[in-house]
Amino acid sequence: MNDAFYIAVGTELLNFRVNLYSPVLSQKLMRLGFNLKGEITACDELNSITDALNFASKRADLIIISGGLGPTFDDLTREAVSKFLNINIIYSKEVEHFLLDKNCDISKPNIKNQCYVIESARLIKNDNGTAFGEVISTGKKCFVILPGPRNEWESMWPDVKNIVLKEFQLPEIYNRVIRFADISEVSLENILRPIMQKSNELRYTVLAGPNSCDFSITHNNKRLVDSVVDEIKGLTNEYIYGYDDDTIEGVLGKMLSEKGRNLSIAESCTGGLVSSMITDVSGSSRYYIGGINAYSNEIKESILNVKKETLEKYGAVSEQTAKEMSENVRTIFKTDYSVSITGIAGPDGGSIEKPVGLVFFGMSDKDKTIVEKRTFIKKDRLSIKKAASNTALYFLYKMIKS
Repeated sequence: MNDAFYIAVGTELLNFRVNLYSPVLSQKLMRLGFNLKGEITACDELNSITDALNFASKRADLIIISGGLGPTFDDLTREAVSKFLNINIIYSKEVEHFLLDKNCDISKPNIKNQCYVIESARLIKNDNGTAFGEVISTGKKCFVILPGPRNEWESMWPDVKNIVLKEFQLPEIYNRVIRFADISEVSLENILRPIMQKSNELRYTVLAGPNSCDFSITHNNKRLVDSVVDEIKGLTNEYIYGYDDDTIEGVLGKMLSEKGRNLSIAESCTGGLVSSMITDVSGSSRYYIGGINAYSNEIKESILNVKKETLEKYGAVSEQTAKEMSENVRTIFKTDYSVSITGIAGPDGGSIEKPVGLVFFGMSDKDKTIVEKRTFIKKDRLSIKKAASNTALYFLYKMIKS
């Protein structure tokens, strides 16, 4: 496979925002036959960006840069690429007409600045913004410059893909991703090792998430990849919830929509994160009725109707409390299904009997309630909350599927 490198530009990515694009780009690049070798985050300074370009271009033939194409004074990606490649920046009438069609006032210097592009660059229109994408080829290297917002650069990706495939004269690579939950990276690898050893001409990647794993298979032979996917499914189907671009919240939502069923949620240690994941899916109002974020025992008792004696005898983090939370929230909202989460997210509050990372899950329908228990070994608070949220939705998915 060919090598690619990613440069994320933006001082905010070093201060108060997190760049989450690398896994997304890695999957997209893998399907083109590229291995993402690394990533650099550069601040909004000319020398910082050119240093990153120098580092990346020594390690890959395809360099993708996102960010720094906006209209403000610190958007310097074009200038940095121009300086590094020693190629002039020119005024583009194509971009000017595009901005005028969008009713942009190019008499304003900062807006007019977006009309400047790198000479010889192939331009890619932005359906969701004003900054054009640019692709510059120099010898054996190809530089792809994209705007920072994901909804902008991702809409450009089909054009990027076509240019890159033509530039490198590559056949398109076939890639499948199998999505697992409630299984560790090590356990999954142990199960799949015989398959990987038997079909070692394929490229495999395991990406661990919060109590989840993505297993990627890549090759230019579609039939061979599909046969391996079928073999893996036969060994691990109990842990699989989806494929490729699926998310657990999306798969669960689709299942509820198709069945015409609805859902309610009772959360404690996740603090509303499960409800947030559910409502991240467009159309979730069709099946998500509502939830109760019962963080304190007082709210568990007064709003969720968990018995006082249950809380006193077993504690808030217990099988019994999770069961009552799930059953009662389903009764309150009159829903077909419900899920509850109660646990210890830490870093404080744990004990020998109930350590940090201990979480109970209750899943309820009109016929039964199932309670599961997990102890997540990553002890930082956010990791436990994310793992618990993913797991809650996965347990509910399994219950509905069965």
